Amino acid sequence: MRYAFYFDQSKCIACNACTVSCKDYNQVNPGPVRWRKQETHENQSIGRVYQNFVMSCNHCEKPACKEACPVDAIVKRPDGIVIINRDKCEGITACIMACPFSAIHIASDKQEPTKKESWTIEHPAQKCHMCYERIDAGLKPVCVDACPVYALDCDTDENLKEKYGNPQRLNKENFSYAYSNNDDETTEPNFYIKEGSLLKITKLDK
Repeated sequence: MRYAFYFDQSKCIACNACTVSCKDYNQVNPGPVRWRKQETHENQSIGRVYQNFVMSCNHCEKPACKEACPVDAIVKRPDGIVIINRDKCEGITACIMACPFSAIHIASDKQEPTKKESWTIEHPAQKCHMCYERIDAGLKPVCVDACPVYALDCDTDENLKEKYGNPQRLNKENFSYAYSNNDDETTEPNFYIKEGSLLKITKLDK
């Protein structure tokens, strides 16, 4: 059993309820660090279609970040959830360079002004942990509960495939904008998507 995120691109209205609720619940102060991000991309290959996209850590089946961390600060639970132990992080940033999705962040002094006593460094790496404490309590991550149009879901891989008809896994061919580098696609992201369009722009003749 492994947990995964599901995103229905045809429903997303770019309201940012998911990103705001994530920051609020996880006490991520205002600033550039965001565990879940929302973006809108123009896909000219299918006729100037604008597509909303939301993504966080994809809790990959083969997480490159975990393999890159030399101090074993990143762990993968038996249920697939990938977590950074911020107490062990030494700020080497190898995980940031290894992640193909830009999911891991280092905060600034302004965004994270107070160092916890248990931390080794001022600003250890941070990212989405799928609200694992809520998962353990039988609840959904806050981003899922906050979405007003039910564009997001999180469940076991098996349940998502049963509910949504075997949706496609995030891939570089259809969602190249989700990838921050050209590394070999071997991480197997646990992120499933129903592709869809928000708006098609038609050029008017004068």
